Amino acid sequence: MRSIKPAAPADRVAVRTAIDHLRCARHLLASSGAPRAAAAVRKALRSAEGAARHIDHRIRRSQR
Repeated sequence: MRSIKPAAPADRVAVRTAIDHLRCARHLLASSGAPRAAAAVRKALRSAEGAARHIDHRIRRSQR
């Protein structure tokens, strides 16, 4: 299997914090009547959630 850059638990915390901030921004934008901006944040949120899955995978792989 190919080598993978190891990830630290601090990386996981950073990504989770970013996801929390994006969720807050999505809520605030939607409630303030900015649907296009809220849609852009939803797209960024999906990307950040993918990054979180990737970080989790890197942490699992580096512990082997």
